[in-house]
Amino acid sequence: MADDAADQGLSTRRGLSMGQKYIGLSVTLLALMLAAAVYSFVQANSASDETRLLAEVIEPLDHELNDLAQNASGEALSVERALRYGGPQINDPARAGEQASRFATFSGRVGTDLSRLARHIAAYQATAPRTDIAVALSRLDLEVQAVKREHRRYNASVTALLRAGTGKPSAAIRELEAHAQQQETALIAAIERMTLEAQTLAVANEARASRTMSRSLLVSRENLVLAIAAFLAGSLLSFLFTRRMVGRVHRLIRGTQEVRRGNLEVSLPAVAGDEIEQLTNAFAEMIGELRSKAAMRQTFGHYMDPRVVDRLLGDDRALLEAGERRTMTVFFSDLQEFSAISETLTPTSLVKLINRHLSLVSEPIREHQGVIDKYIGDGVMAYWGEPFTQGDHVLNACRAALAQRRQADMLRAELPELLGLRRGAPDVHVRIGLATGDVVVGSIGSPTSKSFTIMGDTVNIASRLEGANKAYGTMILADEATIDCVRPQIEARELDIMAAVGKSEPVRIFELLGERGDVEPGVLESRDAFEAGLAAYRAGDWETATARFGECGRLAPGDVPARLFLERVRVFRATPPGPDWAGVWVNQVK
Repeated sequence: MADDAADQGLSTRRGLSMGQKYIGLSVTLLALMLAAAVYSFVQANSASDETRLLAEVIEPLDHELNDLAQNASGEALSVERALRYGGPQINDPARAGEQASRFATFSGRVGTDLSRLARHIAAYQATAPRTDIAVALSRLDLEVQAVKREHRRYNASVTALLRAGTGKPSAAIRELEAHAQQQETALIAAIERMTLEAQTLAVANEARASRTMSRSLLVSRENLVLAIAAFLAGSLLSFLFTRRMVGRVHRLIRGTQEVRRGNLEVSLPAVAGDEIEQLTNAFAEMIGELRSKAAMRQTFGHYMDPRVVDRLLGDDRALLEAGERRTMTVFFSDLQEFSAISETLTPTSLVKLINRHLSLVSEPIREHQGVIDKYIGDGVMAYWGEPFTQGDHVLNACRAALAQRRQADMLRAELPELLGLRRGAPDVHVRIGLATGDVVVGSIGSPTSKSFTIMGDTVNIASRLEGANKAYGTMILADEATIDCVRPQIEARELDIMAAVGKSEPVRIFELLGERGDVEPGVLESRDAFEAGLAAYRAGDWETATARFGECGRLAPGDVPARLFLERVRVFRATPPGPDWAGVWVNQVK
């Protein structure tokens, strides 16, 4: 309190607010750092020309001369090989032509290297370097122009030689060869002179570069001394200024630490004074807002996915409430024959069964980033997609559905103990439907009662596929849009083209078998036999279809889809479908 009073008295006498004090301290520190920076700039600028010469001229010249030498070597080698392959000893026109093409390529690269080298020299000459460097660059530029002339002559003589052909020696060809050799010798000499000029420039700058390094080290030491001096001066000023404020902000620091530990019940009384009072009041308001949001998240997190709650409480709440169209994968699951099972259980046992079933179903959905939309009795509706799911939402949905098989096995193993039945425990099975497509995401309902959900034809398809499992004796059915997205990762079996009740367009449906590499070879073999039978069935080849479906039944005894299609084939043999039949089966179950 004494420190607070002393500080308030000092503020009153000087008439400075905390903002003014901070600005004054900042300006003082910046002035110190600016003085050090200006001195460093003045000292370092004297050595920058030499550094720039090394970075912009000597090193790039070395790289460009190396590239030029490599391409010139490739050019000469291509000519030598072209002459050898086209000569009378080998006489391979195809390989000779290939080497001639390589010569043209390397010749173009040499020309490009020379042009780039000339441009580089001209660009640096335009920056008005020192006189000795300018003279050296001018000599080097003259040599570069000489190399360009010799290279054009060499290129013309070799091109004439290659066009004349070398398969049948003659006086004219020998004369062309001699001329090409003379031009090659002249080119090599010009390149050597150019290289010598570049080396002379590099050697002349070596001593100056050494002095530059020494000067740079000295400047670095001076900069270090100035930085240390500025740091010490700034630290002293900061210490003298902040020591008067420490007592006043301690209460605020302790409050923030309590909030960081999760204690939102902390109370921060307002501090009498300047801007600290405003900061404390703002912090207290923030704690109240956090306390309110935490209570809302905790309450609604039990009824709605926390990701949905966070977004509804976040900045994009208006967009989500208004509704938007997105591509998502929709999931429906249900307990098979649940009505019959519920009649055999007491209310207590039924509640235990439902709660355990929904817990097991929910785990893979959350583990694979799915959003549980609602529980419908013993069923679950969930969805995957942006902005709630990161990564491949279709693959995540399929993996969650496949994980349900392990959960169903776990539930069956737990039922005797869960229900207190030594024998006669119900045999539970889960049916799942998956569909991918456009849905509308948003808040649906009246102004006084709303539900955040998804709507659209994709939702209806997923629900119909969940119910269609009963007819096909399967566990997981998915539409074609879902399978198209996961073919590289998921093994599936095409089952049928189904026209669901209330749908004008038929849907191609698939059974999920497992992830690639995890499905037993026998299952894949029976799958292939079934799909071969399905193709014959759609083509009206009843005999082949019967054979393939029968093979599938032998490979996988008890396969319900195989028996189902054998029965269809038997019916169609007796009463063939019409000429406009497209293999579509109308499912009467919603």
